[in-house]
Amino acid sequence: MVDKWELEFGGDEPSGMGELMHEVVDGHMQSRMSANQRAAAAWYRANGDRERAHTTGVFLKKSRVSGAAPILGVYVDSHAMATDFGVNKDIYLARLANVGFAVSGIQFMPSRKGYRPTRAARGTIAEAGPEELPELSDEEKRRVESLVADLPDDLRSSASKAIALSMKRQKHQTSKNWEQS
Repeated sequence: MVDKWELEFGGDEPSGMGELMHEVVDGHMQSRMSANQRAAAAWYRANGDRERAHTTGVFLKKSRVSGAAPILGVYVDSHAMATDFGVNKDIYLARLANVGFAVSGIQFMPSRKGYRPTRAARGTIAEAGPEELPELSDEEKRRVESLVADLPDDLRSSASKAIALSMKRQKHQTSKNWEQS
């Protein structure tokens, strides 16, 4: 028997309010947003609480390469965060591509306004230093190589780094969750 949702909306029921909101923003509202607003929405959708808490502004700028996708500029609240985010630039490029927002690069800059996150925002951020990530097994390294094998040479290296780092972080998070249970 076909359920009411499928008859009215032609598909699976959304799993939660967040998914429904993304559908609304992506569909109806996105057509009314400026390019910079779409860039900000993609940045916030692709990233987590830490990035949201330290981001003070998002904008697009034209690439110097003719025909290339624009460059995403991200203002952050401190020089330290600009450096920290910059180290993970490949991961952010992959995350943005994963939400369907292609950019040719990302530049992180400290905000000129000296913005500091609110006390509530600071409370959502773990103020610990960077954690040591586990190494990938030989099998996992081969998996990364197979995932990037079909990419153009100029993208293969950065995509490989981004995937490997993502896998290391996932592996680390899984081991932390396992230890806590």
